[in-house]
Amino acid sequence: MNEGFHNNAQVVGRSANHFEFAFTATEVLLDFGQAYGEPGGPVLHTRIIMTPSSAKVMSQMLQQIMEQFEEMTGSTRDTQS
Repeated sequence: MNEGFHNNAQVVGRSANHFEFAFTATEVLLDFGQAYGEPGGPVLHTRIIMTPSSAKVMSQMLQQIMEQFEEMTGSTRDTQS
């Protein structure tokens, strides 16, 4: 994990394999959940709401971390289509 994080005693880790993204004129909405292939469909558990500029920064950070991951491991494993 990034050593720059502080005071993370209350951070809760959640696993997600289902994502839904949307936007309004002023916000970007990122929904995360679990899809189990059951008739009820995916179960959403977390919504992150941010400004478009924050979403852009997050996108760039995700791109960088994935490039580092692939450089170290040689591939992206456990990929879903």
